[in-house]
Amino acid sequence: MWLASLRFKLLSRGYYRSTAWVLWPLMLLAAFVLPGYLQVLGFAAAAAYLLFLLAVYSQRPLLEWLTGVAGTGLSLALIGAAGWEICEAGCPFGLAHALLGALFLGGVMHGMILGHWYLNQARLPIEPLKEQTRAIFVLLGLSVLAGILTRTQLLEGAVPAGIMTYAPSSYWWTWIFLMATTAGLMGMVRATVADRSTQSATGLLYIASLTALAAQFLLDLLATT
Repeated sequence: MWLASLRFKLLSRGYYRSTAWVLWPLMLLAAFVLPGYLQVLGFAAAAAYLLFLLAVYSQRPLLEWLTGVAGTGLSLALIGAAGWEICEAGCPFGLAHALLGALFLGGVMHGMILGHWYLNQARLPIEPLKEQTRAIFVLLGLSVLAGILTRTQLLEGAVPAGIMTYAPSSYWWTWIFLMATTAGLMGMVRATVADRSTQSATGLLYIASLTALAAQFLLDLLATT
């Protein structure tokens, strides 16, 4: 969202206000369940996004840029630190998966929210949504590549289960299936965006956000076991 605010001035401040009104309270609530120094980072990120919201209301471009940098940087620091904590002594493996997963899932979610904004502004140029679609493909590819290259590490642990247990490889293949499904949906999104059928693209992005969320949940489950 912050990168879009730098790239496309044609998106009105109403888009960023509505998104930030959802973003900072969710970040604040999430911070309460985080342990140790991660909680401090969570509260700081929530505060930064609140300041970003106030800067958007005051229509001060420099403050918007500074608070956007702070919110984005603190959010990435929080996710990276949480990924690093996956291993007892810290590990680049967890850090890489946390950051890549956050960028991939965040890209899909932002695309879905951006698509909804087109329903409010029917005459909005298609370039922001088109560029976001391309970004999602790139991030999806990087996430899949990371999951394939680290397959051995992802399958080392035992996934907690209830009455029935499943091999970690079954979770990994389910993740591959969900990522392939997301890619297929994004292919359909690209076609509808090319035809400027933003309403269809938004509906498909909504479904893609569900498959992406499920895929990232499974990858996080494998990475933390």
